[in-house]
Amino acid sequence: MLSAVVITLNEEKRIHQCLSSLRFCDEIVVVDAGSTDGTVEIAKGFTERVFVEEWKGFGPQKQSAIQKARGEWILSIDADEEVSEALSEEIIDRLKEKDPPEGFLIPRKNLYSGRWLRYGGLYPDLVLRLFRKETGRFTTSMVHERVVVAGRVERLTNPIVHHAFDDLTRMIEKMNRYSSLWAEQMFRNGKRATPLSPFLHATTMFLKDYLIRGGFLDGRAGFNVALLKALGVYFKYQKLLEKMKNDEK
Repeated sequence: MLSAVVITLNEEKRIHQCLSSLRFCDEIVVVDAGSTDGTVEIAKGFTERVFVEEWKGFGPQKQSAIQKARGEWILSIDADEEVSEALSEEIIDRLKEKDPPEGFLIPRKNLYSGRWLRYGGLYPDLVLRLFRKETGRFTTSMVHERVVVAGRVERLTNPIVHHAFDDLTRMIEKMNRYSSLWAEQMFRNGKRATPLSPFLHATTMFLKDYLIRGGFLDGRAGFNVALLKALGVYFKYQKLLEKMKNDEK
């Protein structure tokens, strides 16, 4: 049995497309963090397994969804992602194998306003999203969570489609939220920064993605994404500095 798990928060513009692509799964589990739009109602049109609970951070929230799943296999998908027909067929075929691995890395196709970003470190952007429930789990990180699997891991061919950079306002909101979570987590873990950290880390990120990883080959879209990612890094370290300053008071 294959269970798809999705966590949501105010995703009414995307959740229909996401859940529609998961119809091939035996079960869909949605854990919502208290959406104030139509996300929950839309999700209930696809599955009865919709839960609303307090936000705990990305890692713990996704692990909560996994614990509610009843399938042997877990497919974790974000609300701004979708599974193509080719990928769904590949997943079905691989899980029918006599001795499948414990987990699968899946390439991710990141889109900017509908355009596929091939460079700047954005492809193949491998993510471990398909795994056996008994041997895999999400880390407890508040942000930048990942799946840890005990056992053999192999790679699928067809990608997840990720609508990552469609709307500038949404991108900025996401950047602000993620950087706040990162700063909080790093501060709790004892990480510290210097006044130069925001500038140095942001500059390094931009040069690496835009020049070294070839982001410039994606044209203006590549520049915009490299710049936004660098700004996100700048905000992370600046917010960490602010937490350090407030802690000294």
